[in-house]
Amino acid sequence: MVLFPIRAIEKQAGDHIKISRIATQKKDAHRYNLYIKNGQGERFACGVHESILVRWGLAKDKEITAAELDEIIQDDHVEKANKKALHFLAKRMRTEAEVRDKLQNEEIPIDHIEPVIERMKERGYINDKEYAHTYVRTMMSTTDKGPGSMRRYLQEKGVSDSSVTEALEQYDEEKQIDVILRVIEKKEKTTSKDSMTMKKKKLTEALLRKGFQQSTITVAFEAHDFSRDANDEWQALHLQAEKAAHKLERRFEQGKVKQKLKEHLYKKGFSLTMIDEYLETQNEERR
Repeated sequence: MVLFPIRAIEKQAGDHIKISRIATQKKDAHRYNLYIKNGQGERFACGVHESILVRWGLAKDKEITAAELDEIIQDDHVEKANKKALHFLAKRMRTEAEVRDKLQNEEIPIDHIEPVIERMKERGYINDKEYAHTYVRTMMSTTDKGPGSMRRYLQEKGVSDSSVTEALEQYDEEKQIDVILRVIEKKEKTTSKDSMTMKKKKLTEALLRKGFQQSTITVAFEAHDFSRDANDEWQALHLQAEKAAHKLERRFEQGKVKQKLKEHLYKKGFSLTMIDEYLETQNEERR
């Protein structure tokens, strides 16, 4: 921070300004206060990071111009922005867009942000391609997310479409099908009372929300042996029918219950053949 205008310095000291003293700041040993001669005394000019001190070779009695002092101050502003970026990046990997947004939210001037971004990229602290690859690998091993969900997340983080597409190449269809099959196995407990049609409908909706393509879901369904659930579907029909029949009997006359029950079960995804077989079985039991 400069406590007086550069022009005022020029009037007092001519073309050059002489550094009178450099003192370590009390709260930060890596920063220094720069003082310059002012008549018979001295005045505070600015605070600088030690890296700026070294870069400019600043020392007591060194003479600099007012323009150079202004440049030193600007360099220090960039160094402060650099420190904020490093602190932000130290917690976890970040994309270029995330770092840029963070610095803008800290009210760092745009012309100071760009040098910091470039420095972080040169040092490898910001690497959107590596960020995307790491994210996809992590999600593949720890979640059941599909590629669509991963793509949306990375795009929201500002990663380019080309980098996202490249990262998703490691999540091929075979790996996606393995994940979908695990989801089917997991969901079977919660869909045990559903018809096969309803079960597939719910699974499809869940998998689409997770970011899988319909074409991949279809291939996975073909790979799963749904036929082994035929007996479970018959049991599910019984459960659904018994539950619905009790409600329908309270609302409709006996003559309409059978038709309403048939309509209800059909809406639940059971085939007409299976429904008719069930209703016939019920009639035989009543005889």
